[in-house]
Amino acid sequence: MQGRGVVFTAPETAELEPVEVDPDTLGRGEALIEAEFSVISAGTEGSFFTNLMPRTPPIYRSQPVIYPARTGYGHLGTVVAIGDGVDRVRVGDRVLTFSRHASIVRANAARFAIAVDPAMDGRRAAFARMAGVSMSALRASTVQAGDRVAIIGLGLVGNFAAQLFQLAGAEVIAFDISEMRLHLAERCGIANVHNSREVDPIRVVRDWVGASDDRGGANVVVEAIGESALVAQAVEMAGRHGEVILLGSPRAPFASDLTPTFARIHLLAIRMVGALEWTFPIAGETERARVTIEGNYRQLLRWIESGRLIVDPLLTHVLPPERCQEAYAGLAHRKDEYVGVVFDWSGG
Repeated sequence: MQGRGVVFTAPETAELEPVEVDPDTLGRGEALIEAEFSVISAGTEGSFFTNLMPRTPPIYRSQPVIYPARTGYGHLGTVVAIGDGVDRVRVGDRVLTFSRHASIVRANAARFAIAVDPAMDGRRAAFARMAGVSMSALRASTVQAGDRVAIIGLGLVGNFAAQLFQLAGAEVIAFDISEMRLHLAERCGIANVHNSREVDPIRVVRDWVGASDDRGGANVVVEAIGESALVAQAVEMAGRHGEVILLGSPRAPFASDLTPTFARIHLLAIRMVGALEWTFPIAGETERARVTIEGNYRQLLRWIESGRLIVDPLLTHVLPPERCQEAYAGLAHRKDEYVGVVFDWSGG
């Protein structure tokens, strides 16, 4: 079968390339899927588009990006063929996978492929992929109903995190520097939002919780951008016995005196928790695992379909794949216009 896929041919350059997959060559655990929609991750994919990865810390085990580089994040489509050992999906199923942006993909269905209701709007269903990233912040925290939670960053990941903490019964305050993203957050039911360029987020949070001195702060602070300077700010926003959840992936170099940050963590018994999605097991039937990625996605799809998790205001662009350069450049450099971008593969 022949199709098209998105490829980065050079830094800041996204194009389409021919794709061909022979159904007879599917390996064990693989499924052939025809695309309906796919959603872009501005952070992870953006780091490859802008060629940020060579500057990341060694823990990422990153290498200089070798172009052409294929990219993808969340892919929704219909199964048209399966290989040996695939027992979770069948031909004809509509599924969400972690596949590349292409009209036809060879997906690792044994790793992850979750069924999606045929009646569900595919553009909304694709957003479950980004909400799945955000869900890890909620799962990694010890939040309780009534806790005060501060969110730094209101892109897709931060917005969904704010909504999810509210669904868990927390009171949420959120910050961003984009007026558009603040407005979108309000449309998604996040009422207490502030522009970090116009206020001091640390002071606002301490006033919000009624802190009597600089030891007060939120019970939970989520850094949802991946900027190291904002991690230090998050620690200042957390109060005694609070938690700082690192939801964004810090990539760019950052030089600073970290002693004040470490001192606050030490003196106030603040917990700092990494919330990378892949630290949770994937399969729903994993032994002795209360939280799994598969379970998260089943829950998220239910919440999106029922309207409890709001996605529609965040869908700023539905683009044909021919406009992939516009999509990635917009997400990287025009953040007041581009937030949620989905490719529509219905054109073939």
